[in-house]
Amino acid sequence: MRQFLIVVASVVLFIVSLPPASAQIPEEKKTDTDRTNPFLNSESSEQLDLLQRYYQRIFSQQGKSSLSRLGTESQNDPARFFSQAQAIGMEGPINPAEYVVGPFDLLTIIVWGIAPFNYTGPVTPEGALLIPTVGELAVAGNTLAEAKEQIRQAVRKKYTAGDISVNLVSLRTFKVTVAGAVANPGAYTVSPVDRVDRVVYLANLAATPQAPPVDQNRESSMVTFRTPETKPAPAISLRNIKLYRGHRDTVDVDLVRYYAGGETRFNPYLRDGDVVFVPAENLAGNRVSIYGGVRMPGAFEFHPGDSLQTLLKIAQGPTALADLEKVEVARFLPDGRQVQILTVNLLSGQNGHSPDMALQPNDRVFIRENPELRKERTVSVKGAVSRPGEYAIVHGQTMLSDIIGQAGGFTPEASIAEAKLIRNYDNPDELQSNPDYARLVDIRLTDLKPEDRQYFNYETAIKRGFVAVDFLKLFNHHNEAADVPLRDGDEIYVPLLRHTVNVFGQVINPGYVTYVEGMDHRYYLERAGGLSKEADRGKVRILKRDTKAWMEPGDTKIEPGDEIFVSRKARRPASVFLSATRDILQTATGLATVVLLIIQVQK
Repeated sequence: MRQFLIVVASVVLFIVSLPPASAQIPEEKKTDTDRTNPFLNSESSEQLDLLQRYYQRIFSQQGKSSLSRLGTESQNDPARFFSQAQAIGMEGPINPAEYVVGPFDLLTIIVWGIAPFNYTGPVTPEGALLIPTVGELAVAGNTLAEAKEQIRQAVRKKYTAGDISVNLVSLRTFKVTVAGAVANPGAYTVSPVDRVDRVVYLANLAATPQAPPVDQNRESSMVTFRTPETKPAPAISLRNIKLYRGHRDTVDVDLVRYYAGGETRFNPYLRDGDVVFVPAENLAGNRVSIYGGVRMPGAFEFHPGDSLQTLLKIAQGPTALADLEKVEVARFLPDGRQVQILTVNLLSGQNGHSPDMALQPNDRVFIRENPELRKERTVSVKGAVSRPGEYAIVHGQTMLSDIIGQAGGFTPEASIAEAKLIRNYDNPDELQSNPDYARLVDIRLTDLKPEDRQYFNYETAIKRGFVAVDFLKLFNHHNEAADVPLRDGDEIYVPLLRHTVNVFGQVINPGYVTYVEGMDHRYYLERAGGLSKEADRGKVRILKRDTKAWMEPGDTKIEPGDEIFVSRKARRPASVFLSATRDILQTATGLATVVLLIIQVQK
């Protein structure tokens, strides 16, 4: 038993004495796990901005553009702003059918004839127009078209001959009241060509309080004043503004719909005595939203009467890829927790009428897109073809040979053997396109040995999306089985034929040597000046132009574009030989010990 234990101990001693085979494991592990990868981050993506905010910005820009034309004095003086508004210019000629005549409008009446009559006068505060020799006419409250006809009829009774013209020559100003969540509620002077949005913007300008005057009788060291702070303008509703008019008429003002589609009925002209009520914006539990195949997806404040078609208009309409046959509306049930999905076909209308559906607060509309619909699929052809450039393809049907034919075929200088088909995959995950991230994902569950993992990293670093295609078999030997269908984004590269052989490494004069048919590697080495003193004659290799395979000289024929590499003799320091000698002696000693023990046991 004692002898058996001696044998076991000797074997263990022998194994321990062997040199370690995995000395590089810590370094390799550090390379894979501790390398900093800037692409692996946890930044959150930007949230989808509310569509409501977009229209808030439009509202603000509209007001600023009006103020910028009047100068800083008018910007700080609302009354002066509106008194100068008439000089800015109007949206266009006044529509007599829409303009309502009121006190202090200035009218001119001309009778063209043998006895001409010319009169210019204002409408009185009581709403009447006093025309000499004609009389008093109550015109206030009538449209301009109605007032003109009324005046012509009255003047015609006095002047029976000649043409009669009635014109509005100057606009009046009047007061309207703005109330609600605006920064500066109160009365404002406006004109009949001002719409609701202008007075709302002015009333919502940030209020800047004035600093108290400095007391000159007190020491300056005893007086301190805080810098005046600008009070931020509150978030106001743009969709639920109320315009109260005389006779208890109420007009709904929806500035979002006005800015989205230019429908003036949602932003009417102001009239004498109007009261504009602007509530605060309320998006919590009172919004509608639309996502997917629209030009401007987002969410905004709900307005009574909203429908799918309204939502599409505000979102600037569907995209070309939108699937309007299956529009989904997610609606909360009365319990406020469960959701019901309603499907609407917006293409099922008849007689030119698009189907519609009334919306409720908190409805969410989803319009799916078909990414394959009307998608422009192209491939690019570069290099030695007659007509390089971009070409349209049909997915899964257009073949490689078809595109080469459309490109006019190869030029005489084309190196068909070196041609490549490169496929670029479009991955929605941006990290997947990063080679470091892809390598880490692929190697995460590996059981490769350290040396195999190091080689895997090397191959991953030079990997590209090459499609395995034998161009020579397809185009020179007309083997249709070698043809492949093309995909969107493919690149076809055909390099020029190189009539040289590149000789490099341990030669006297490395460089390109003109190709000569039938010559072997020795000819090209001689043309490159021969081998150097440091050349390793046993390690001359041929690097093939097409496959990039390393071949020994006797195993291949030299072709144009091939490369010849001459390696260098290995020069190892003395320490390497000493280490190797030590390892050999340790191994021999261990073996001798085992043999002696075995002999002792046999005795």
